[in-house]
Amino acid sequence: MATRKIIGIVFSIIAVLSIIIFLIHSDLSFNLKEYFDFSFKSYFSLSYFNQILPLAICLILLYGGVLLIIKPKKSNPILALFGFTVLEEIVFSWFGIISIDFPTYIVAIFFSSALLALWIAYSDTINQKRLSLKEGISSLTLGTLITAFSYYL
Repeated sequence: MATRKIIGIVFSIIAVLSIIIFLIHSDLSFNLKEYFDFSFKSYFSLSYFNQILPLAICLILLYGGVLLIIKPKKSNPILALFGFTVLEEIVFSWFGIISIDFPTYIVAIFFSSALLALWIAYSDTINQKRLSLKEGISSLTLGTLITAFSYYL
């Protein structure tokens, strides 16, 4: 139980620090009017979504860390979603399919956090319910949709 809470706290700290780093280094403005595209193609522009994607991934990690502390049996699908989304981003970047503009240390931290999150979600090492096949497939599908939507809108 103590290991689970420590991992949840570490995930939450990583997420909060990453959110701060991304907000400082991004050129997001909070005037949403300039990001709206009122044509029939899309309501949000692709550049806006690509700037928000790292924040969304950090929020998924934060939510998974908090759930790991509070309700560990419900944290597995969120941790799997984070793991699949981050690993797809990094692996697709390595193959040259997409390009990510994350600093190397963020990629290394997220890669190790994603592997740990998937290990926690699929194993029963810290005495929580394992991820079911349906939850695993839905997390993989949602992670793939997030990655594909952000780059191939």
